[in-house]
Amino acid sequence: MKPKTICNEKAFRFRRFCRAGYAAFRSMHQVVNIGRLASYIADLQLRKSAVAVSVLVPLLAGNALAQTDDTPELYLLPTLDITAPADSIQGSPDAAAVITRSQLQGLPISSVSELLEQLPGIDLRTRGGGDVQGDITMRGGSFDQMAVLLNGVNITDAQTGHHNLDIPIDITMVDRVEIIPASALIHYGVTSFCGAINIVTGEGRSDRLHAQVSGGSYAQRHASLGATKVVGNWNLTAATSYHHSDGYISNTDYDHASLYLQAHQHDTKGDWLLQVGGQLKDFGSQAFYSIKYPDQFESTRTLMASITRQRKWRDWNIDAMIYGRLHKDRFELFRDGYVEAPSWYADHNYHLSANTGVRLRASCSWIMGLTSFGAELRDEGILSNVLGDSLSTPIEVRWEPSGHYYTLYKNRLTSNGFVEHAVSLNKLKLTGGLLLSHNTMMGFDYGYSIAADYPITSALDLRGSFGRSLRIPTYTDLYYKSATQVSNPNLESEHSQHAEVSLRYVKSHFNAQATLYARHGTNIIDWVRPTTDDLWYSMNHSAIDAVGSDIQVAYRGGNLLKRVGVSYSYCNVEQQADGYISNYVLDYLRHKLGVDVLLTPIRGLRLKAMCDYHYREGGYTDINGDYWNYDPVFLINAGVEYDLWKCTLFVEGFNLLNQTYRDYGGVPQPGFSCLAGVRLIL
Repeated sequence: MKPKTICNEKAFRFRRFCRAGYAAFRSMHQVVNIGRLASYIADLQLRKSAVAVSVLVPLLAGNALAQTDDTPELYLLPTLDITAPADSIQGSPDAAAVITRSQLQGLPISSVSELLEQLPGIDLRTRGGGDVQGDITMRGGSFDQMAVLLNGVNITDAQTGHHNLDIPIDITMVDRVEIIPASALIHYGVTSFCGAINIVTGEGRSDRLHAQVSGGSYAQRHASLGATKVVGNWNLTAATSYHHSDGYISNTDYDHASLYLQAHQHDTKGDWLLQVGGQLKDFGSQAFYSIKYPDQFESTRTLMASITRQRKWRDWNIDAMIYGRLHKDRFELFRDGYVEAPSWYADHNYHLSANTGVRLRASCSWIMGLTSFGAELRDEGILSNVLGDSLSTPIEVRWEPSGHYYTLYKNRLTSNGFVEHAVSLNKLKLTGGLLLSHNTMMGFDYGYSIAADYPITSALDLRGSFGRSLRIPTYTDLYYKSATQVSNPNLESEHSQHAEVSLRYVKSHFNAQATLYARHGTNIIDWVRPTTDDLWYSMNHSAIDAVGSDIQVAYRGGNLLKRVGVSYSYCNVEQQADGYISNYVLDYLRHKLGVDVLLTPIRGLRLKAMCDYHYREGGYTDINGDYWNYDPVFLINAGVEYDLWKCTLFVEGFNLLNQTYRDYGGVPQPGFSCLAGVRLIL
């Protein structure tokens, strides 16, 4: 094998392709030309179909080698660019589960929160409707133990996990959502206790205009507009959206708007990905953080941007990333103009947090496999009047009425170095990774992962992994205090050891996956209180053992039954709590069952339905001090869509059985609601 120049590009030409385990790795990120095709064979196939040639290339190449070398005319086959899946600029090949755009279009959902609720194994505890706020986790973890990525960029909030889903995109922009287990994050230099989700946008490579308006119950008004334009190798996307509701009960109204821009260039040498987005949210927070004070209000502002460059050079694949996220939060325990604050209430809570980072990663395919290594620097800072250490000189809060000041601050720097190696031994692929981390507040720490992948047949695949991960406390964990909460600036990082094994089957119109997992967590951070005390304390107080399973089955049918999917998740958490009552850790989903169906009885008509059953452990204390267990809930959502020229008319109904239930604390969730509108796609 030696490089040749083909169409002004360096290419590897194989006279024969050996079956050694390293052969596939040698071809990654290279232009590959295999064998030579005699002219009489090419003429024959071209007359049949140009498509047939591309399909039969691997078979014909072997025959071509048997021909004599004196043929006067040769046809050069189109080259094929082979890219290692692990180096996708936006997505991850290690996702435990994926929901694609085609699946999204078959679900009756109107928000990103409703989408995330459908992901197998994901626990999304919402407060209010319309994407105002949601706490996301998986496999019995807490909302602070989950990382959130947007197109591979870590946008996890350092102040609190309550803000992790402040993402400047609308549901209409989402192309794919991936669930990534904790063991697979080392390749990206990311530390997460229980895993991550990665939301992918802008994958389409064609001109597209999308507009949607809708309205419905509780004076909901939604509008979105997006456009994609292909200019040479660049894919340019711009999208904006606005959402409003008067609220389903008192003080649950909301207004939020977003603007997002993305530019993606792809060619044979690599990719550029640029994204910038902003979001504004104002919403009534009916008893969000304390049942004693129902008249709360919150206003958040989010600005994020990133530049990612992926470059292919010989056997190397190199990518670099620079990113930043700015998040401003104003929390009012007593909503201005809505209720009069008592004399003891000094001021609202003001926070301004900034996360910035740079990451460099390189991977090389060589005779011993695929080696990846890299480093990341991530700076997390906050200005606040509640969280951090004292400022020598207070800083006035910008874009607010005068008289409000940031009096506290904190800053920390995390340095991560990581290395991973993958080797293929016949059909078995083995991967091992190590991450070394240093945080200026927490000191040195480490994580590791070991994974194996074995294709039993062309349709059946067995995977397993084992690893150690960690999470540093948020600024809220460290510093937040109130009349009912006592902070702890001496918290340490929490750790987990986790193992999982999964079996995947994909063939024709049917696919299925079953996963078993176990996790042992130590030094767990939680807000707890003794049984004889009314105060909540932030502590590294316990060990947690979680075991469970995730099962998904899906069938894609023909004209009438387009799709049917079933998913079931089970989780059991055991805590060594030393007599404390937990505020977050033990309120987990034990059972989660979901069924979705898409029917197309006639052309242009789609009937969509989802049925979900949730059984949550734990409970909450109401305003009278009485304790209540969470009740099991059975939810049905359904929708009807009809295509009319370039438009789609739709009607969607949510919580059709008008169930009364709670995801978190004493905050009731919306009852029956409906939404109707029109969608235009050009």
